[in-house]
Formats: sequence, structure tokens, C-alpha cells
Amino acid sequence: MKLNYVKVEVLIAEEYISSLREQLHEHGFLHHGNQDNVLSYTKCRHYSRPLEFAPLEMSLQPENVFLQTDCKVEFRCMIHQIEKVKKIIHDIHPSNHPVMYFIPILD
Repeated sequence: MKLNYVKVEVLIAEEYISSLREQLHEHGFLHHGNQDNVLSYTKCRHYSRPLEFAPLEMSLQPENVFLQTDCKVEFRCMIHQIEKVKKIIHDIHPSNHPVMYFIPILD
């Protein structure tokens, strides 16, 4: 088995998805077979709670767990492209610490 690709999952607000897709496409990361711009997203709800050392705007109510609504964006990229993809996500995502996962895909 070869490990050439990873599935990328990112939690991001819907308003940023178009910019993310455009930047990923410009760098050639959304190709799959004979298609490009291959990216999907679903609306999801998730929990998070700021830690005590979080920036002030996040830590106003550290005792509460917040239920949030965002989108989970999914696409694939080659393993050697991960660092470039991370940079694009960080440049577009409004959070300093975006939730993102890189999951190996077995060929």
C-alpha cells in the first residue's frame, strides 16, 4: 500500500469557504481524476471551551462550553503539499488556531 494522499478536514465559517476554495484551486490542490475544484462541505455543530490562557475575547466565560455552528470542509491533497495547504488555511481562517485534520488515505 502506498500513502500518497491525505484527506483534509477544516472547521470554518461558511463565509470563508469560497475564498478557501479559490486559493486552493489557484495552487492546484483540488484536482481529482479529470475534475478540479473537488471540495465538499457540510454544516456541523461542535463544542469547544476556551482555556484559561486563551486571549481575553475568548476567555470571558471559561466555565461554559460553547456549542457552535460552522462548516466542515473536506478535500484531498498529496502528502508533500500539506505545509502549503496549512499556510493557505491559516491565511484565510479567522482563528489563530483553526481546527484542521490531515487523515492518511491508503491507495
